[in-house]
Amino acid sequence: MIKELSSLKILLIGDFMLDHYYFGSSNRLSPEAPIPVVLFEEEKFIPGGAGNVAINLKSLGVDVYCMGFIGEDTWGKKLISIFSDKKINIEHLEVLANYQTTVKQRIYCENEQLSRLDLEKFQSNWVPNQKIDYNKFDAIILSDYNKGTFHNNWFEYKGKNIILDPKVLNENILHYATIMTPNINELSILTNTDIINEKSLITSSKKLMGKYNLEYLLVTKGDNGMALFSKNGDYNNISPYKVPNPDVTGAGDTVIATFTAIYAKTNNAFLAANVANKAASLVVGKKGTANIEIKDIAVDF
Repeated sequence: MIKELSSLKILLIGDFMLDHYYFGSSNRLSPEAPIPVVLFEEEKFIPGGAGNVAINLKSLGVDVYCMGFIGEDTWGKKLISIFSDKKINIEHLEVLANYQTTVKQRIYCENEQLSRLDLEKFQSNWVPNQKIDYNKFDAIILSDYNKGTFHNNWFEYKGKNIILDPKVLNENILHYATIMTPNINELSILTNTDIINEKSLITSSKKLMGKYNLEYLLVTKGDNGMALFSKNGDYNNISPYKVPNPDVTGAGDTVIATFTAIYAKTNNAFLAANVANKAASLVVGKKGTANIEIKDIAVDF
């Protein structure tokens, strides 16, 4: 059984954000607009983007190291506080003056999301201010949310177990990945292909794998499960779990965190994909950004 992943050291490089949730209830509509008046009951602060990947890795027991940047503002301080409480290593997470930490504020009314307000500023000139020995890590995750971490061509390491969750077509990092975990929409963008059926999915996936010489490609298909492609030509369609009223917020973060941890431990991509599929089904059954624990995904290996 999967009981212990604390021996793993994973470097997480990416765009770190904060998810800010307001929860409440309503018993009347606003006289100002046809929207409910939400009576505030509770708020939560949860790391988002690469931050959610970090929380998921830590929840699995992994020793995770964060690399990227946040702002020298209230939101950045909140992230630092959460990471410190979780004992997540942030020595490579830079605090930038005059930068707006990316924040996504969501209002939920009786478990239904009503709106989202984003606070963000694209960072176009960032490069790390310190060197890292990439060889000391069991895996490296590149969590690209297109906020500027990978805008400049500074990441130039080609080694094993470099897993990329791509948001856009960014040649600065695509060529260094050994595994990618795009969703259907991202795969479509990366290959400039309309994916309308299984045939187009297979064609575009093989195109992406060949162009970047990938070892594996894990495509997430929402409520249709996942598809795992390997360099040797194998194709595995992974059936979905049925989840009523799923909330997909942060599901991709759970997938890449779980897949990377299990793959780094076992070197078994098929097992890692299946465990990631199970983990994703559990988090989408919860409202808002959620994470998974090792006890929730117990399987033999």
